[in-house]
Amino acid sequence: MRVLDIAINSIQFLSLREKILLKKNIDSLSELVILSKEKLSSIVQTKHPRAVWNPEVIAATAEKSFDIMLAKEIKGVCFGEAGYPVLLSLINDAPYAIFFRGSLECLSKPCVSVVGTRRVCTDTAQATLDFSRNACLCGQTVVSGLANGIDSFAHKGALSSEVGCCTAAVLPCGIETVVPYGNRQLAAKIISDGGAVLSEYIPGTPAEVYRFVQRNRLVAALSSATVVIQAPPASGALITADFALGYNRDVMVHSAAFCEQAKRESAKAAFFAGKNENTLERFLEEGAPLINNYADYVSARRDAPGTHVCKKTVQLELGLEYG
Repeated sequence: MRVLDIAINSIQFLSLREKILLKKNIDSLSELVILSKEKLSSIVQTKHPRAVWNPEVIAATAEKSFDIMLAKEIKGVCFGEAGYPVLLSLINDAPYAIFFRGSLECLSKPCVSVVGTRRVCTDTAQATLDFSRNACLCGQTVVSGLANGIDSFAHKGALSSEVGCCTAAVLPCGIETVVPYGNRQLAAKIISDGGAVLSEYIPGTPAEVYRFVQRNRLVAALSSATVVIQAPPASGALITADFALGYNRDVMVHSAAFCEQAKRESAKAAFFAGKNENTLERFLEEGAPLINNYADYVSARRDAPGTHVCKKTVQLELGLEYG
């Protein structure tokens, strides 16, 4: 990946289409630096009157990010290039670039996203380990967000299969660091076993609240189905499920989410969240299948198209509060 690609990726007010147009019309970082805002608008065929255009800052940041990539052996791939995840390229808000450590080959296999709350209980932790391990043994790659709780158990279950190249973790920041910090050894294990740790953010980007939501959309987009193991009302895992529906992917709910301890945690969350319609029950009411294990997941996926797919007509917009 060139420094120019890092710089283009950093222009937040440009859409994917506009970034691709810009890349086709300039050849170097030095050309980007001398672009006026008017010339930029002419190239991308769109005016951004409220956008702040400071190409010198963008170029300097890109050069720092490139240095981090070299030092940390971070690789990158742009939209349209070989290796860019196919399912990710199909969404209407696909990232211009993906930065990663490890191998993206794991994402060329069938993928299932496994998500849930950070406040995991015993039954849901075990259910996550079992589901993810069996998914990998059957040739799937488990995708999750490397957060504490269900995400961590999803990655650990996948790694316990010992088949290699079986899990991918999506971060809400630059991947020269790991968020949360306590999962850095888990991230290292994912990479060493042939999986991938990836992000749409250039190296040096800190984790911010809104970036967790954006990360969730990639977790949903990278798989043809998302399985929610445990998620109290208004949780980030439910936002991931909503994104999956917006991308016309399947959503399934694991029965462990309704064990007694999980129900108590959900009741606590509901009390603090107040009235909130984003619940696991809503997904079941809209047609999401309730599964007990990976075998049930396979069975549900084999059913006739539309048998279980939830109905969702409006895709979530980025920038929602992260619960």
